[in-house]
Amino acid sequence: MPEFARSSSASVPRLHFHLFIPLAATLFLFTTAAPGFAQSEPSAEKLIALRLDWLSLLAREDAATWETRVVSSPRGAGLSVGNFQDPSTVLSALGPALDADYKLVGPSLRRVEDKARTRKEEAQKDWTEAVRQRIAFREYVEKQQAIYGFDFDTGSRSGFQPEIIDGVLLAWAGVVAVVALQLRRKEQRLERRKLQRVTMAALLLGLAALPGCGGSAGTDGRPWVVREEAELTASKNDATVKTEAAESVAELKWRNTADAWTALVAAPKGGVDRVVREGEADLRNHLHAIAVDAQLTERLVKDADDQRTKLAEEKAKLGDQVSRAKWWNRIGTGFRIGAACVLFGLSVAPLWMARRRRAQRIRLAARTCPRCFRLDTLKVENTGGSKRRSKKSDEDDEQDDDDGDVRCTKCGLRIRKSYLSVPRLCFPTVGVRSSGKTHMLVTAYDRIRKRTAPTVAVVQPAPTGSDVDRRFEQLIDEVLHRRGVAGATDLVLPDPILIHLKDADPLGGSPALVNLFDYSGELINPDVDVNMLKATAVRMDGFMLFLDPTQLYGDGANVTIDQQLGMLDVFLAHMRKERKIPVGEVIPVPVAVCMPKFDLLIADNPIGGQSVQYIREMIDNLSPPPRDMTLAVIRERSELVEQMLPLMFPGADIRSVIEGYFGKQLLFFPMSSVSLNEHELGVKDLSKRNIAPFGVSEPILWLMHMHGYSVFAGGG
Repeated sequence: MPEFARSSSASVPRLHFHLFIPLAATLFLFTTAAPGFAQSEPSAEKLIALRLDWLSLLAREDAATWETRVVSSPRGAGLSVGNFQDPSTVLSALGPALDADYKLVGPSLRRVEDKARTRKEEAQKDWTEAVRQRIAFREYVEKQQAIYGFDFDTGSRSGFQPEIIDGVLLAWAGVVAVVALQLRRKEQRLERRKLQRVTMAALLLGLAALPGCGGSAGTDGRPWVVREEAELTASKNDATVKTEAAESVAELKWRNTADAWTALVAAPKGGVDRVVREGEADLRNHLHAIAVDAQLTERLVKDADDQRTKLAEEKAKLGDQVSRAKWWNRIGTGFRIGAACVLFGLSVAPLWMARRRRAQRIRLAARTCPRCFRLDTLKVENTGGSKRRSKKSDEDDEQDDDDGDVRCTKCGLRIRKSYLSVPRLCFPTVGVRSSGKTHMLVTAYDRIRKRTAPTVAVVQPAPTGSDVDRRFEQLIDEVLHRRGVAGATDLVLPDPILIHLKDADPLGGSPALVNLFDYSGELINPDVDVNMLKATAVRMDGFMLFLDPTQLYGDGANVTIDQQLGMLDVFLAHMRKERKIPVGEVIPVPVAVCMPKFDLLIADNPIGGQSVQYIREMIDNLSPPPRDMTLAVIRERSELVEQMLPLMFPGADIRSVIEGYFGKQLLFFPMSSVSLNEHELGVKDLSKRNIAPFGVSEPILWLMHMHGYSVFAGGG
């Protein structure tokens, strides 16, 4: 390579990013997929030899053309010495003279030929150096094109070509995205299961599909030496055809001319014609060689000048293009850095947004009273009284704060402060009076307390030390031990029954604090002014909706099925209004439709004795051990109840009524707060019954499941 090429090459900045080198091995397919040329490039010597052959052919063509132009036949065609009466006298004198002339001219032509050859060799040496310099320069141009990404011949910027750095960048962003999405999946697994959606991966490979990728349109992407070899080969082939044609014409004309000159001295036994023919052939060979060398010398000198002129022009052109390419590369480098930042942001955004939304929800829940739903009404109470705190460490102060209580200044609810940092769910029981809501909560709470609830999750009471805990202990004793009844629920805002949940998610248990509210049956009575109760109930995260199959005809203190559905319509219309949900759109909360008193269907429902076969099916085939309960079993129970609905509620399409408000987010739950022992069905005297509640905690667990928590066996 010439000195200028070596020095310029040494000054070229190398733009490499040393990012995530271990990932480079994974980019082999990416980099090899870019357009390339598998054939070996021709050497400089091959190009020089090919160009010299082409110029030699052109010189031979020029010489043949010149020879055709200057060779001429003698005048007086048809005349000959042999026509004289005695040509021997003339021939005896003419022969030696012609032979001497040929011998005299021959050495002179050889000297001229030697000078022409020497001049040709000097011109060829100079030409070879000029061509070699241009070839070396074009090789240097190829390197500059590869470094700066421009097309030297057209002067345009090349289209986007994927490089190793682009593959590293995309692979790195892909790995980070996968990790972020996996972490986001862990953060949002509740929402994913709740909404039953699939997270779509980001399209991080869009960069490779940008317009213009893969090179500029109409540009020959082959290296210059390859293109030059192809061009010279084509020119050489064309010159070969033309040279052979020109030399054929010149050869024919020379032969005709030589024959004409030989005929002038032709005579029987003269021998002079042989001297002329041989002499002319020797002279012609020398002249032809001189003409070819002279023409080649002229072409070599001209081509050397052309090569130097092109080299000078191309140097100036390369300098301008490299200068512009450096600016473009700086812009491209900035773009790549910006793209890296953007891709990094897009990669970590799902996790960051998921955590941010989760933190926002927890902060909002921590400011909201779970009983009256008012904001910023929870105040920390000084549970330590006049206890001295000055000698306590900061850790002790923090522990006291975490274990302290907070109290709502509006509704009086008191809960532990540590509960505020846990995601919260609120589920009320809604139904007409005497529909078994309190009995269901009491028996469900007892099963949770005894760890016999049908779940694989960790579900346990979360005591608050408030009156509601003591009240429920009394209700458990009254209902389960004394075989009594719970009594009517007061028409006031109920204190929540708190349950702590840690689900069985294989990615790590998700915690929640479940608030169960026992609302009075009068809540759905439109004649009772309980707006505060309704305003809080309709904003809960789900419902346990009780439809009492033993209250159908309004006998005694009972209501009719029409009244139950009518009160439900009013209540749900109020819910739609409070949640600002337009008419016709579903209310986005899950609803567990509870069918209580299944043990009394045989006596107090039109289905009568037909209920026994359904109850047998549930007891025999749909009652797995608690930790084996699956979502499939829950759904099969619901489907079984749906088969019974036309018999239990004649003339009413219960599913359509409820589905019209809540869409498909509902299941039916058969339950009995006493038992479903077949020999005790229809017995109302609790003293004659065994207490073995059926299906009382499944609605609570299903509502947890609908909010994304893994509580059932098999991942449900």
